[in-house]
Amino acid sequence: MDPGNNFSTLFEFLPIGAYRSRADGQLLRANPALVRMEGFESEAQYLSASRAFCGDWYVKPGRRAEFLGLLARDGRVVAFESLVRRRGSDVPYWVREHAHQVRDANGQTLYHEGTVEDITAEMTNRQELQISRDRFEQMVQIVPAIFYRMEYQADGSREVTFVNDQSMPILGVDMRAYAHDLNGWIALIHPDDRARVKQAWSSAKQTRGSLRYQCRLCPPDGSIKWVQLHSVSVSAPDQPEVRVGMIIDITRQHQVEDELRENSELWKRALQASGDGVWDWRIDHDQLWLSPECKAMYGYEPHELLDGSAALNAMSHPDDLERIAADRSAHLEGLTPTYINERRVRCKDGRWKTVLSRGVVIQRDTEGRPLRMIGTHTDVSEARQADRLRQERDRAAAADLAKSQFLSRVSHELRTPLNAILGFSQLLDMDANLADRHRGWVRHVLQSGDHLLALVEDVLDLSSVQTGQLSFRIEPVDLWPLVDEVCAMLAASAKAMGVTLGIQREASSSVVLLADRKRLKQVLINLVSNAIKFNHQNGWVRIDALRHGQAVEVNVTDGGPGIASDQLDRLFHPFERANAQQRGITGIGLGLALSRQLAESMGGGIGVTSVAGQGARFSVRLPGATLAGPGAEWAPESTRDATVLAPSGDTNRGTAGSATPARI
Repeated sequence: MDPGNNFSTLFEFLPIGAYRSRADGQLLRANPALVRMEGFESEAQYLSASRAFCGDWYVKPGRRAEFLGLLARDGRVVAFESLVRRRGSDVPYWVREHAHQVRDANGQTLYHEGTVEDITAEMTNRQELQISRDRFEQMVQIVPAIFYRMEYQADGSREVTFVNDQSMPILGVDMRAYAHDLNGWIALIHPDDRARVKQAWSSAKQTRGSLRYQCRLCPPDGSIKWVQLHSVSVSAPDQPEVRVGMIIDITRQHQVEDELRENSELWKRALQASGDGVWDWRIDHDQLWLSPECKAMYGYEPHELLDGSAALNAMSHPDDLERIAADRSAHLEGLTPTYINERRVRCKDGRWKTVLSRGVVIQRDTEGRPLRMIGTHTDVSEARQADRLRQERDRAAAADLAKSQFLSRVSHELRTPLNAILGFSQLLDMDANLADRHRGWVRHVLQSGDHLLALVEDVLDLSSVQTGQLSFRIEPVDLWPLVDEVCAMLAASAKAMGVTLGIQREASSSVVLLADRKRLKQVLINLVSNAIKFNHQNGWVRIDALRHGQAVEVNVTDGGPGIASDQLDRLFHPFERANAQQRGITGIGLGLALSRQLAESMGGGIGVTSVAGQGARFSVRLPGATLAGPGAEWAPESTRDATVLAPSGDTNRGTAGSATPARI
C-alpha cells in the first residue's frame, strides 16, 4: 500500500474524536481521542460498551433521528451541535459532529464516518455571553436614556447598529430611522449648535477619544430639547472605529438652571462663600439643583452628577432614608423652624461621607404648601470619625476593665469554698479507716479541686496583671537551676506521654536574667507543659537559650505536629485553644495569654514560630542581668533574629538576621 494513501496514522493521532459506524449506528472503529473523550481506556472497551449501551447518546429526544435524516438527505452532516451523555460515566457534555456516508459503486451505503469534537467549554462561554447580552439588553431598555452603538465604515460613512427603545419617549423620534442616514440626525440639531457638534465629532474621530457635549434638538413637534451626549471608542486602534454612547434628556435641568440664574444669584454667592455645598429644591416640580461645590464634595465634576432628588437619594445610605424623610417632613409641615439632618452619602470613588444637611423653606403657596427650599451640605466625616473612635476606645477600655474586675472578684470568691473542699478532702484521705473505694472517690475530688484551684489562680493572675495589681520583684535569676526545677516538676507528665525532656546548654555556663523568679517559673511551666501535651507519643521537647545583644532568649522547642499559620495570631488570646478540643487535651486556654502578660510585665515578651508538621518553638525574651535595669529596651518581634527549628539533637540551628545569636 502506498504510504501516501494510508490515513491510519491520521485516524490514530487526530486530536478530535473520529469514528466509523454501520448504517444502523453500531460503531465499527473509534480513534484514541474519541475513546478518551467518552471515558474509556481502550477502543475495544469502548466498542463493547457502545454495543451494550441501551439508552440514547443524545440528551434531547429526536436528536438522533434529526442527525440521520440530514445524513440520508444530504449524504453528510456539518457542524451538528448536541448535548450528549458520556458512555463511560453518563455525564452530559456538548459535542460538534461532522459526518458523511461512504457508498459502494452501486450507491449503497457501506458505513458512516465522522468526527466528534468536545465543545463544552465553548458552549458554556457562549451561554454565559448570551445571558450577559440578555441582561444588558434588559437594562438598557428600561434606563431613561438613549443607548446606541455606531460603526465607521471603510468609506468614512457611519452606521448606527443598535439603539434602545428610549429615543421615542425622550425625543419624540425613533433614532433607528436614522441608522443609515446620519444627515437626518444632524438635521435635528439646533442650527446654532450644529457647527460646535460637528467639530466635537471630528475631534473625537481623529483622536478616538471620549466625546461629551450638550446641545439643543428640534423634534418634529416644534419643541426644543436639551440633551447631553457621551460616547467612547471601544475598538482596537488598527480596526475600523466603533463607538458606544448615551444620550440623556437634560431639558428640565436647563430650565431649572435658567430660573436659578435669573432669581438666585445673590443667595447662591452668599452660601457658596461659606465653603459648603449648596442645593436648591423646587418642591412643586421635584427639581433639585446641586452646586458645583456640592458635586465636588462627592468627587464629581459639575457635568457628571445628574441634578434631581432621586439621584441624591440613591447616593444616600439606605439605613438613613427613613430618618431623612422624617426630618424633611417635620420641617415642610412647619413642625421645626429649620431642616437639619445628618446622613451618609456614597462618593464617586465608593467611599462614604458623613454630611450635615441644613435647609429652610423660602417659598410657600397661598395655602401654606411648600414650593421652594434651599440649603447646604457640610462634610463632617472627620469629626464623626473622631467621635466614633473615641467612643469605641472608651467602650473597649470600660469593657476590658469590667472583665478584669469581674474575673478578679469571681476568682477571689471561688478560692474560699475551694480551699474548704480541698482541706476536708485531705482530712478524709488521711483517715486510715476509709475504704479503698471511698478513698478513690476522695482522691478524684482532690485532683479535680487542684485543677480548679490552678485555673482560678490563672484567672486571678491574668486579671491582676491586666489591671496592674500584680506585683513583681525584678532581680537577677539564674536560668538553668530554674529550668531544672521545671523539668523535675513535669517529668512525670513527660514520662506518661513518652516525651523526652532535654536541656541544651554549654558546659559550666550560667545564664542570668532580670525577672521575677516566681513568674518566670510560671511562664516556663506553662510553655513546657504545653509542649508535652501538644506532642506526639514518644516525642521530644528541648529547652535552650540564646544571647541577643543585651537580651536573653529562652526557647522551648518541640517535635510535635506544629501549629497552622492561621492559628498563630490567636494563640495568645484568652480562652483560645486552637485544636486542643479536637485532640481531647484538657485546659481552657489561659496559659499562653497569662504567660505573654507576665513576660511583658517583666520587660520582655513571647513569640512563636512553627511550621505545620514540623513542631513549634516558643521564645521568651527578657533582659540579661548585665543590663542597667528592668526597663532595658529590646527589639520588637518584627525585627528580632529569626531562628529555624532543628530536629531533636541538632545543635546547629540556622539564623537569619543582622547577627548570629550566641549559644549560652
